[in-house]
Formats: sequence, structure tokens, C-alpha cells
Amino acid sequence: MDTSTDAPTTPTTADDQPLLVDVPAELEPERPPLVDADGRVRLSFSRVDTYDNCPRKFRYRYVDRLPSRPAPALSFGTSVHGALERFYDRKLPQEPSEDELLGFLYEEWEQVGFVELDRAEQLAYYRQAQDVLRRYHRRVTGRYRLPVATEAWFDLPIGERATVVGSIDRVDADDDGALRVVDYKTNKRVRDRSRVAGSLQLSLYALACEHLYGDLPASVALDFLVPGVMVEVALEDLDLDRARRVVDETAQAVLAQEYPTTPNRLCDWCDFRAVCPAWEERDDGATLGGAVLEVEQRRRRLTRDVADLRALEAGVQRLQDELADDEVAAGDAHAAARRDDGSGPAGTGDDEG
Repeated sequence: MDTSTDAPTTPTTADDQPLLVDVPAELEPERPPLVDADGRVRLSFSRVDTYDNCPRKFRYRYVDRLPSRPAPALSFGTSVHGALERFYDRKLPQEPSEDELLGFLYEEWEQVGFVELDRAEQLAYYRQAQDVLRRYHRRVTGRYRLPVATEAWFDLPIGERATVVGSIDRVDADDDGALRVVDYKTNKRVRDRSRVAGSLQLSLYALACEHLYGDLPASVALDFLVPGVMVEVALEDLDLDRARRVVDETAQAVLAQEYPTTPNRLCDWCDFRAVCPAWEERDDGATLGGAVLEVEQRRRRLTRDVADLRALEAGVQRLQDELADDEVAAGDAHAAARRDDGSGPAGTGDDEG
């Protein structure tokens, strides 16, 4: 018996869940993850660093997009960075007071990483951030000057395969006009000059500075905010060719989909160890369960948003129809009035009595 039908079928996702809306063609993935329309892999320092640490972790985080656990340290750093951006992002070169800087922290405080902590622990992090910024304010008082830029976003092409994206915390200019790159760090341990000089991140920021402003910086620095120490190195101490090479090699590996497991000392803190094939004791549900929950939550939000969208579309359509009807009715009334006073096409308007 032939049961075929020409009736349209409901589009579904990979796990046979019905799609709630027709997705515009331009929103459908047409290329592998991380690869742009020009065939370049979009990388950042964090992505390159993650791949160097463990290619499989890179895949789980940036290709498979598995969710990570909230991290207090990340939210702490984001909050302090946000306060300092506000501190320097001003039109007039008047130094904000310490109270203003602490006010910026209050306004920029990010709660995401602290949701699993009790109130006392959250308050301890907040007090620590306040102390860090108080010390920073004392350190720069009297030497405050507006930078060239804060959070300077860049899209930096490297080689034929990669584009590095990111933002530089601060770009300063000295009295001679030379540019100086500063990146904030909120970890407690200070790196020595040799490690700062070997920082892939700072080398990439130096290249990005040239891309944005036409000149390489005279120096780059890591400002370790918690201990209150800034370590600065001259441009000639950086290995810019190595930075280009590392980025290009990472892009080549991503295009080849090379994601081997690389067990190392950081595995105990990895969000994806439960699904990693490098470990015998695995609990796929621990990580995949979080991903499934994320999918379900997004579908519920999408359902509500689509319902609101459809109701709004219907309301707008009703109003448009009413306005169109009113316009037609007004036109008919105007035409009738013209006929009644003899000025319309039915009469000439002449009185030949």
C-alpha cells in the first residue's frame, strides 16, 4: 500500500526534536565551527593556549560547545577588568577618586561565577576585589593619564589560515608618542621577566597593536593586580615570529580536526574529564547531562520567545489591517464628500441655471 504524501513535514534537529521556527538560511551552519567565510580559523589567545594544553579539551569547549562550570576566578577577573575599563574610559583626564573606582566595581560585578557559593564566600571575593582596586588606585595616584584605548578589539589575520581576535586591556602612549601595551592579570603569582617576555599573549597583542595603530609598541607589560606588581619588557625581547608560527600551526591542526587527548597536571580541574577517553573512570552523564540540560533550557526559552513573537506579529498585523481599512474608508468618505459638493468627477462645478 502506498502511504506517501505530499504534505510538508516538520523540520527536526539531529536528535529528532521538532524545530520551533523556520531558521533563516543565513543562520544555518554552512561551514565547520570556528571557520569563517574566508576559510580562516578564528582563534584567540585563550583558544590557542587551550589547544596547546590539550587539543581534546579545545574540541569539547570550542567545537562541541559543551558548557563549563561557573568559575569564581573568572568572574572575579572580569569584574575587576570592568572596573578598570571604566576607570580609564573617560573623555576628560581627571583622575576618578577611590570611591568612584569602587563604585565602578559595584556596577560591573559579575555574579555568574559565584552562584554556587554561599553569601559569606561571595562577600569575601567582593571584599578582596575592593582591596585590589584600593591598592591599584594608590599605585597610580598622581600618575593618571588617559590611554590611547581600553579594551581595544582586534581582528588580526595571521598567515593564510588564521584570524586572531581579542581585546587589549589598555594601550598607553608615553610623552614621545610610543605605544605601550598593558594587560591585567588577577592571579596571585607574579611571573618573572623571562616568562613575561615569552608570553604568547603579549606577542599577539604587540602584533594586534601594529594592526590597529600602524606601529608596534615600544613595550608590553603584565600588570599583576593582586600583588600590585607590573612587569614590563621591551619589544625586542618578544619573539613575534614564534607567535605567528604557533597560531598558524594551531589553525592547521583545527582545519585537519586533530584533537588528541593530552593528559597533564591540569586534568584534575578540567570540566570535561568525565567524557574524556584518556580516563578509565568516566561518567558521561556528568558532562553530557549538563549539555542536555542546557539544550532543554534553551528550547524552553525559545518556545517562550517564539510564542511572544507570534503574538506580537499577530498584533502588528491586526493594527496594519485596521490602519489600511481606515485609510480606505477615509478615502471613500473624501470621495463621497467631493461628489456631494459637486467638485468631484460626477459634476463640473459650473452653475448654468
